[in-house]
Amino acid sequence: MSELKELSWDAQESVQPLPFEDLERRGLRRRHRRQALTGAGVVAAVAVAVLAAVLPLGNVTGTEKPPAASIPVDQAAEKLVHDKKSGGAGIAFGTPTRWASVWSSPQPGYTWNYAAVLSRDGVRTTAPVRKNQYVVLRAGDEALAVSMPTSMKGTDPTWAQSVMVRLTDQGRIEKKLRWAPPTSEFGAGDVLLAYGTLRALNLETGVLREVKVPGIDNAYEPYLDTTGRWWLVGAKNSGLGNIYWTDDHGKTWEHSLIGEGSTGGRLAVSPNGKTMVLIPSGKPGVRRDPVPVRLSTDRGEHWTTVASRNPPYLSSPVAFDNGTGLALYQGKKRELLRPGAGTPFTPPVDLGGLTAVGDFVYSMQYNGDQAMTSTDHGKTWKYFTPR
Repeated sequence: MSELKELSWDAQESVQPLPFEDLERRGLRRRHRRQALTGAGVVAAVAVAVLAAVLPLGNVTGTEKPPAASIPVDQAAEKLVHDKKSGGAGIAFGTPTRWASVWSSPQPGYTWNYAAVLSRDGVRTTAPVRKNQYVVLRAGDEALAVSMPTSMKGTDPTWAQSVMVRLTDQGRIEKKLRWAPPTSEFGAGDVLLAYGTLRALNLETGVLREVKVPGIDNAYEPYLDTTGRWWLVGAKNSGLGNIYWTDDHGKTWEHSLIGEGSTGGRLAVSPNGKTMVLIPSGKPGVRRDPVPVRLSTDRGEHWTTVASRNPPYLSSPVAFDNGTGLALYQGKKRELLRPGAGTPFTPPVDLGGLTAVGDFVYSMQYNGDQAMTSTDHGKTWKYFTPR
């Protein structure tokens, strides 16, 4: 992993699981199809690994509709999204009726083109075709699409093609991203993104800049709870991983150790900030030793180990306000673990990485182009194609 470090921290129909070997082969094909993000080690999100920076939920259903006449049609983007050779590469929801998805199309010379679809309460638009992959993320009750530059250097020529597309109650908004020098603090209206380095994106101005956190070389999974606290996982290039949090937009940070020997991990925080589900990374060089799935219901003051599984196949924790959560295990016996809630579910065989917006859980289909959603904490699932 280089400047933009990979986040493979990668919701029920009754389906018989495929043999484990087939799942491994399908996973390889899926990962190949979701071609790596171009340049500087930027890697395409596996399933839903959109590195979503999450703001408070706000309106869950949404009612506003922007004027249809104000939504332009981008023919090149429409062609890419509907091409039979194109594939879905990620999805993010702002509410159950507001989402954005990424679509990729293979090009000659092992290159890819990307476009994005945005839908708000039944109104739809697209983001323009780009060579650098789109990231889709949640910001409040919005879902937006961002194609970032290859690096965070102000001289990088790919800044000229970088773009942010939003679909608001005022209509479609497209802004070119603007470079700004690194900062140790960020604005109250900024969205944090983690691609190895931590970044702050201002939705009004389009300014994207690196955020320097003392003691951190690499940052993962930033999340803003409804109290205004930002959480993330951070670590030095050589050293143990920690859970970090700030209540004052980066002026001060506090942290706690993830676990003995862990250099990182995958963290989920509930909207109210009280429930946390943590999957520490395995010890360096040891991929098969089980790691714990840990649960806290008091903002990380106390932790309980609720399960342990092999780390390569354990991913995507989510956390709910009621003191429970989910985590996906894709080993020989596939399980949808339910920390704090009891016996695991048997997940659909095509379930990919999980993300939650409140109690609404979603995933991009494993080795497929459909999105999967659950409104009952992973018990049952619905499918749709996010075009």
